[in-house]
Amino acid sequence: MDTRRGGGVPHLSAVPAPGVTASFDPARLTLARERSGLTKRDLAARVGVTAAAITRFERGQARLADGTLTRLATELGLPVGYFAAGRPVLPVAEDAAHFRSLRTTRVYERRQARATMSHLAEAVREIQTVVRLPEPRLPRLSRDPESAARELRAAWRLPAGPVHHLVRLLEANGAVVSMARFGAGDRIDAFSCRPSGLDRPLICLSRDRGNPLRRRFSAAHELGHLLLHDEAQPGDRQHEHEANRFAAEFLTPAPQIADLLPTRLDFARLLEIQRAWGVSVQALLRRSRELDRIGDDLYRRAQVTLTRLGWRRDEPRGDYPTEWPAVLVEAVALGAERGLTEHSLAARLSLPYAEVRELLSHVTDDRPRLTLVPDLPD
Repeated sequence: MDTRRGGGVPHLSAVPAPGVTASFDPARLTLARERSGLTKRDLAARVGVTAAAITRFERGQARLADGTLTRLATELGLPVGYFAAGRPVLPVAEDAAHFRSLRTTRVYERRQARATMSHLAEAVREIQTVVRLPEPRLPRLSRDPESAARELRAAWRLPAGPVHHLVRLLEANGAVVSMARFGAGDRIDAFSCRPSGLDRPLICLSRDRGNPLRRRFSAAHELGHLLLHDEAQPGDRQHEHEANRFAAEFLTPAPQIADLLPTRLDFARLLEIQRAWGVSVQALLRRSRELDRIGDDLYRRAQVTLTRLGWRRDEPRGDYPTEWPAVLVEAVALGAERGLTEHSLAARLSLPYAEVRELLSHVTDDRPRLTLVPDLPD
């Protein structure tokens, strides 16, 4: 019993009234709401309470009746057990995540993305209790983007030439990569962070946005953020420019690519380089300008041509494959003998099975399934 100041009246609220939920983590309600892209007012209207009540629930200032928690869980698409206390949230603060395409995204979309990252961090935390993931190898490097890119290639002992399967390279060096959907709208190419309470960085690449070449550049861009920028400044032009410079030098080192780039508008040649190096024609044209292979006038003409051809939206890329992450799927398969399965992981996280599969980046086959119709009797 706790006696408070001012009258010595016993404080008995630690004993829940009948029908009132005793074990409830307010932080999980906030995370679940942001995951769904809902405002407090939106959620309140769906559940039949006031927005002020949602605020009090999320601040831990009011107790939840069992019926209210059940309605909240139903509207948010989560089991009631998700909201139980005792399983710490791994939050991703707004100033702790590097976002690409920040200026085109809405606030609620960034919150959805951070909630996705938080759930991914929890999944990694659970997996690491069973399987040892690759040790992080992201050394401290120069703050100059080009120097940092060259130093990292040397530290990772990469041979001269193209970087093959960048996503698997990141995973082999301790980063966790997920290709997920971040919510409605999905105007985010990629984002990354180092969640508090986790010993490795996370990189999320949009499953629905862009093409394999754009995702490769986005992955290198986020790697640049993680190495160059200890504190995130979402939308900062200088940080974005530095991350782009890092990505360009890491994927297309100047000493190796310069002489390959044409000095005229030779799109056939650029497509050959694109397929060999895994870098888009648009990025190669920017690289050509940066390395003075073409001048400003020719670069502007090239941009006009890209627009006319429709290549700004989707340029030809032959059969260049999508680079899917694999380490989390393989870790779960490896841990099966110790009881780690996708279903058990979903149960541990109190998340829908389909959402866990998405966080693990299962390859999705969208091709229609052929069903043979049996012969009918005459």
